[in-house]
Amino acid sequence: MNANDRALAGRTALITGSTGTGMGRSIALRLASEGANIVLNYGTHDAGSEAAHRAEVVASQLRRLGGRAAIVPGDTRSEKVAQEMVAVAEREFGGVDILVLNAGGKWHPQKLEQITIEHWRAVIEAELDAMFLALKYVLPGMRARKWGRIITFNMNGAMTRKTLADSGVDYTLGKTGRTWLSLAVGHDEYANGITVNVIEPGPVEHMKLDDAVAAVEGAGEAWLKRAKPVAHDAAELVAFLCSEAGRFVSQSLIRYPTDGW
Repeated sequence: MNANDRALAGRTALITGSTGTGMGRSIALRLASEGANIVLNYGTHDAGSEAAHRAEVVASQLRRLGGRAAIVPGDTRSEKVAQEMVAVAEREFGGVDILVLNAGGKWHPQKLEQITIEHWRAVIEAELDAMFLALKYVLPGMRARKWGRIITFNMNGAMTRKTLADSGVDYTLGKTGRTWLSLAVGHDEYANGITVNVIEPGPVEHMKLDDAVAAVEGAGEAWLKRAKPVAHDAAELVAFLCSEAGRFVSQSLIRYPTDGW
């Protein structure tokens, strides 16, 4: 297939939390296979760290699949980092067309009275401040181009939990806020050609890099036969939402059936 014939040729995706072993990396690989430019993000500035090496390995795989890649390390709670991610996308690729909000706060269930104010603030900032900042700097360019895809990853059942027990109240509250903000932004921006959707996958199995790449390259049939979802399943769903076939899907909360919630 000619690179220009790929569904997302010329589009650029900013994916937070995209160099680990989970959904963010699989999404980056899948969108790159459709010709998208990818801005990778991970949460440390240490250039000599294992995380930095891992990011470079992912970037090399993206290029091999047909995409172009840039890496912006940093804490997504920082306004400076949000500005830098968008600035890199604009400088290298012309702007952000697809925003995937995958990074989030730490899941650490505790009784409400056991939560420290420092932990509370860190989780809420990671869930809500980071989303607000990404939207603040990404939306103007999408509006100008009259095209955009925003996808938020969330906690399965966050909006329907009726008890604090074992819920990680700070984490659940942050995820609930992300869902509301996603649906509200989707309502306001649909007329500008921007779709906004929320995915609540529940527990998803991580994948080895070789397996994630093989799934994208067409050897994914084995994963489709598994009883539980893996990271590649989320990537396929994102690829659909970013395609022209998914252009009418917006303000949706997409939830994987999950036992035990």
